[in-house]
Amino acid sequence: MREAGKLLGKPHSFVAKIETGQRRLDVIEYVWYSQSLGFDMVAGLQSIVKQ
Repeated sequence: MREAGKLLGKPHSFVAKIETGQRRLDVIEYVWYSQSLGFDMVAGLQSIVKQ
């Protein structure tokens, strides 16, 4: 989470809250988060929809 925080320019606590569900991302933040961490936005959304 510390490395992800560095990539995002945010504290690791920001990433921890997202990863544990304590904080949600809006659409713009999701795009920014996905691009910064290098993962496929569409695949991420598909996995959310399946749950």
